[in-house]
Amino acid sequence: MIIKQKFDLLKDVPNVLSLIQSKYNEYAIDKGPAKIYTTLKLIENRISHYTKKKVFKEINSLKTNKKVVGLVSIDDYILPVSVNETNDMIIINLRYFGTDDISRVDPKNIYACMVYGICMRDLIIGKAKVPDSFSSVVSSFLLTVFMKLFGKEYGLLGIYSTQIPKLKFLISCYILISMFGMPQNINTYKKASSMATVDLKNFKDDLPSYDFIDINAFIKTLSISKIMPGITRHTFAAKFIKILSLNFMPALEDVSRFVSVITTSDLPGTSIAPTFIQKYNRVEYERILKISEKVFK
Repeated sequence: MIIKQKFDLLKDVPNVLSLIQSKYNEYAIDKGPAKIYTTLKLIENRISHYTKKKVFKEINSLKTNKKVVGLVSIDDYILPVSVNETNDMIIINLRYFGTDDISRVDPKNIYACMVYGICMRDLIIGKAKVPDSFSSVVSSFLLTVFMKLFGKEYGLLGIYSTQIPKLKFLISCYILISMFGMPQNINTYKKASSMATVDLKNFKDDLPSYDFIDINAFIKTLSISKIMPGITRHTFAAKFIKILSLNFMPALEDVSRFVSVITTSDLPGTSIAPTFIQKYNRVEYERILKISEKVFK
């Protein structure tokens, strides 16, 4: 699993933050940890979710360890949650909500940020593991997302439906190479073809022109492969932002963000991640949550 330093689709927005204490102090909300504690304690009895036990264990630890989570206001950081790599602190960015006052944010969204942050942090620091075999789950789930967003536009729900296995092969290659760090070679292609249940021989003439090193290369490959002819980074990103919101975008580039976004989407009544996405592929969605449940056990 590769931890991306920045997100290409979000114009180089950092994935993890790197804030030394003096820099963190510039952004920190006064008595931020105490405000998070108070906010979440108010709704503790209203939460029923498998993440609850660990979230409130972390919240209660704020009494003695103020570096569990930080509340900040960073104007030029467009995401609500990150992790500070200098001390593994979860960072909740109030500016995402357009305010510096936590009382103006729905407490359920602060809870969702904690869930997101714990999941992301534990995966980044290796406290929880994502096995390489999980790549097939990511691939299958993203295939349904792509079909939902682009299927009709590119005829994949109609006359070009025979191209669906090829699309899954390309998605599988991208997941294995860009997100799980496997080399772009014949062995990885064989693994991807097995995941997509296609014959690799059907691609042997085209493979030299394909690239899966990052999301930009993958989008170009979608176009030149004729699966999504003419698609560009702009049109690709615009469709995802319109349907699934900006917060889903990091899930397309980083495994820790992918699991965190899906976990957060399982929290009803929150707006940090699209809660309706579970309807796209309930079987694979549940498999993703199995990984998440290990984080929060």
